[in-house]
Amino acid sequence: MAMKLLPNSTLALRKFNKYLRKNVKDQSASILRLWGTQCEFVFAQQLRRSQQIFAHYAKIWEERAFRELLKRFRGQVQRHAKGFILSSATLLSFDWERERIELDAVQEHMDDFQFLERLQLETIYCRRCEKRKLIDSRVEGINYCHCPKNVTEMLSAERNAYTAWEPYIEQQRMITWRQEIKPGLFAYKVYVEYPDVTAEDFLHVQIDVEYRKKWDNTAVNLEVIDEDSAKGSNSHIIYWEALWPKLFANRDYVYNRRFFVDRNRRVIMIVNKSVEHPKCPAKPHTQRVHEYWSYMVIKPTTAFNKPGVSFVLTYFDNPGLSIPKYITTWVAKKQMPDFLQQLHQATVNYAKAKKQNETRIIEFWDKHKDPGFEYPPDTLLGYSAEDFSEAQKQEEETSLQQANLNYGDTKASTKTTGAANAKSIPETTQFNDKSNPCTVPAADATDAQPEEGAPVKKSSWWSYLYSYIYFI
Repeated sequence: MAMKLLPNSTLALRKFNKYLRKNVKDQSASILRLWGTQCEFVFAQQLRRSQQIFAHYAKIWEERAFRELLKRFRGQVQRHAKGFILSSATLLSFDWERERIELDAVQEHMDDFQFLERLQLETIYCRRCEKRKLIDSRVEGINYCHCPKNVTEMLSAERNAYTAWEPYIEQQRMITWRQEIKPGLFAYKVYVEYPDVTAEDFLHVQIDVEYRKKWDNTAVNLEVIDEDSAKGSNSHIIYWEALWPKLFANRDYVYNRRFFVDRNRRVIMIVNKSVEHPKCPAKPHTQRVHEYWSYMVIKPTTAFNKPGVSFVLTYFDNPGLSIPKYITTWVAKKQMPDFLQQLHQATVNYAKAKKQNETRIIEFWDKHKDPGFEYPPDTLLGYSAEDFSEAQKQEEETSLQQANLNYGDTKASTKTTGAANAKSIPETTQFNDKSNPCTVPAADATDAQPEEGAPVKKSSWWSYLYSYIYFI
């Protein structure tokens, strides 16, 4: 069998060789030409690719060399001319005339308490039984609605400025609403009552950044970097670095803060808005928050210097990342009430420190003591007749006591004169010294001329107000 296959294989090889000699030999030139063209194409393609790779790496190395040059130059400048850079940075001034927060731009927020009344009616009160709706948890002392949920009524509710706010968190003396501004980002409106702190103490706690470093453990860094020199502006630029969890970079803010005192409406408003400032460029180890604003409207229950205050805080910030909804919900429901509790305790401690004449608190108080509390205001519209009459009665009582102390050991004639002055507290306008061009009301017995050497003491800040009223 093998012998039969061998002649056939030999015959096949002979025929193949004959075919090659006949065809390849005759077409060798054409085959060689095609092979050369193919080699030339492959070589050109490889050459082009090598050129592109070389140009790419050359560009990379040029940029790297340039960056290395800048890095070395920056290092040399930092080592040898750090003071020069700092002095140059100070030459960059902040344009307060352009960046100052004007009252006209935030005037509508002065009426946040009127907005809050309508907001409560639209969102947390049942239209049938007029009782409170349940938000997230029951609060002791509140009578909640038990009406069945009406799906038709919920679907037919009109979308307006009030229903856009969703009731979110409720605790004792605190309700929070939220409104979605961007996908996953919410603005919050918080209403809080503090029955045992005064509005003036609460304001000073809000604007005292040094004091906040002591009670707010989330404030990694907090400082005033600029102040408006315009008289009565009450405007500052604040840098604030807030502590975030370890898996995230800390967030820092640069914002313009200004507070207003509306004596006619008896409210105080603190406005914060993010801003760019040449003294605070973005830092590599923190994430700068460029979208931040807040409006806090503070309203005393009776008077600015008496216990009882409530406030409405509306704020929004964009931390620069998308956080899952369940995390933001947990943070808001856990951290927000804790922070408000810390704020309340900090205000109570601040009032105690002020009474104990703590040096730093007193110095800060003296510097910011005239938002309409300690000295006569520019206008008298904010002072109602009830408050004035009440303070006047208190002034009369203290005046009588002071008069008795001042003139207890004087001569009979002087005592008679002092008693006459004390008893002649008028219901209408009277004057002690007609020759004095600045008229002084006789209602303040402490302004009567005491015996020589007797100390003159004003019993309360209303004594300053009397002379101002009659002078006007």
